[in-house]
Amino acid sequence: MQNTGTVNSSPRLGAFAAVIVSTIALFIILTILAGLPPAESMPAFMVGILILIAVTVSIGAAGWYLLVKPLPAGMSVPAPLTLSASTRSIIALLLTLGALSIGIAGVWDEIWHSTYGIPFGEDFFWRPHLMLYFSFLTMIGLGGWSFWTVMTRVRGPIQAKFRANPLLGASFLGGLFTVYAVGADPIWHRLYGADIAPWSLPHLLILILILAMALLATAFHKTLMPQAGWRIGFKQFAWRDILVALVLVGALIDFLLIFTIQWYAGATANERGVVAASQGATPDELFALEAQVADEVRAESTAAGLSEAETNARVRVETGGMRQLAQLASYPDWLLSVFMTFIATLFGAIALHSTRFIGSATLVGVLSLAVRFALDNGFNGIRDGTPPLLIIIPLMLTLDIVYGVAVSRTQSPPKFWMSAIPVAVVLTVISAPLMPALFPFMSSDIGVLPMRFIASFITGMAAIWLAQMLGNLNRPAPAVTDGTPAASSMFISPAGARATMGIYAAFSISLLLFIVTATPPV
Repeated sequence: MQNTGTVNSSPRLGAFAAVIVSTIALFIILTILAGLPPAESMPAFMVGILILIAVTVSIGAAGWYLLVKPLPAGMSVPAPLTLSASTRSIIALLLTLGALSIGIAGVWDEIWHSTYGIPFGEDFFWRPHLMLYFSFLTMIGLGGWSFWTVMTRVRGPIQAKFRANPLLGASFLGGLFTVYAVGADPIWHRLYGADIAPWSLPHLLILILILAMALLATAFHKTLMPQAGWRIGFKQFAWRDILVALVLVGALIDFLLIFTIQWYAGATANERGVVAASQGATPDELFALEAQVADEVRAESTAAGLSEAETNARVRVETGGMRQLAQLASYPDWLLSVFMTFIATLFGAIALHSTRFIGSATLVGVLSLAVRFALDNGFNGIRDGTPPLLIIIPLMLTLDIVYGVAVSRTQSPPKFWMSAIPVAVVLTVISAPLMPALFPFMSSDIGVLPMRFIASFITGMAAIWLAQMLGNLNRPAPAVTDGTPAASSMFISPAGARATMGIYAAFSISLLLFIVTATPPV
C-alpha cells in the first residue's frame, strides 16, 4: 500500500445532499432569527440572499460532480496521483499557519474595532487584516496549485483527474470558495450596509471557509501519520496531534466570536441596560435607553470640557453592549443553547475523530479558553469573550466521557444520537445556574429549561453526525513498513520532522513579535 495524500472514498450521495440542504436551511433560519430589513429594502435583500445561496449550491454541485458523483460506465479512476511526504508536509504547514492566523486575527480585529471605534474601511492595512490576507491567500494559492497539478499530471476526463487525488480536488474547491466568500463580504456591506446580526450570510460563508481550512490542514497532517486505534489519555499524543488541536482552536474561537459575541457583549453593557433587559424590556425600549444614555454622556462630557474624540470614547464605553441587549431581546431564550452546543459538539467530535484520543475534545476547549483569555487581556479589550466557553468546555468534557465509555466497551465511537443525549442533559442542568450568572439578562425561570434541552439535543445530533462524517474523510494513512519506495515516501524523515518543528517554532516567535509590536490605531 502507498500513501498518496488522498482522502478515503467519497461519502454517500445522500449524506452529501443532506449537508447541502442543511446548509441552505441554516442560512434561511439564521437570517430570519437575525431580523429582516425594512419592507422597502426586502426585494433587494432577497435577491442578494438568493444569489449567495445559488453560488453556494453551484460550488457544492461542482464538488459533487468532481468528487462524489459515480463515474460513467467505462470510465475508470487513473492511478493515484502521489504527493511526496515533503510536499504534503509543506501544505500542512501553510494550512496550519493560515488556520492559526485567521483565528487570532478574527478576534484581534473585533477587539480593536470595539475598543477604538475605527470604522470598517479604514482598517485595510492594519495588522490583524494582514494576517487575514495571509490566510485567504494561502487557501487561494493552494487551490490554484491543486488545480494546475491535477490538470497537468493526470490524463483523462476532468472527473478522473480529480478522483486521482481527491484531497487536491477538495483543496481546489476550497480555494474557489475562498475567492467567493471573501469577495461576498465587502459587496454585501456596500449594497446593504452594516449587518443586522454577526451571523450575516457573508459571515457564515467565511465561517465555512475557516472550517474548510481547518479540515484540510487536519487531512494533510493525517496523511503524514500512521493509523492508530482509539486511545484514552495523551500518553502517545504526537506533535502533529497537537497541531491538529491548535488548528481546531483557531477555527473554534472565530465560530465563538460570530455566534456568541452578542451575549458576552451584552453582559458588559451599562448596568441600567442589563437591569432593563432582565426585567423584560422590549427591543424598542432598550434602543431608546441606549440613546438616552448616549445623550447623558455627551452632556456630561461637554460640561467637563472634553474633546469630541474623548466624548465619543466615553459614549462608546457607556453604551457598549446596549445595542446587543436590544437585539437579544428579540431572540428566543434557547438560541444561545443552540450556538454553544453546536460549537462544543462540532469541534469536540472533529477533534476526537481526527486524533482518536479520548480527551482531545476537552483539550481543544481548554486551549480555546486560554487563547481567548490571552487575546482579550493582551489587547486590553473592553469585552470578556471567555464566558461562553465556561459552558462549552463541560459539554466537550461530556463528549469525551461518552466516547471513552463507548470505546472502552466496544472499541468503536458511539452513535451520534447517543452522544447528543448526555450533552443536552448537561447543557440543561448547568445552564440553570450558569447562564444567569454569566449573562445577567438571561432568564433563571426553570420553565425555559425544556426548550433548552430540546434545542441542544437536536443541535448536538446534527453537529456530531456532521463531525463524524467529516472525520471519516481524513482518516490517518495506513501503516507501510515493508521498506519499499512507497513506504519510504509515506512519512517525513526524522530530520525533516525536526526542520518542520523548527519552522513552527520560528513562526510562533515571529507571530508573537508581530502582535506585541503592533501599534493600536489611536
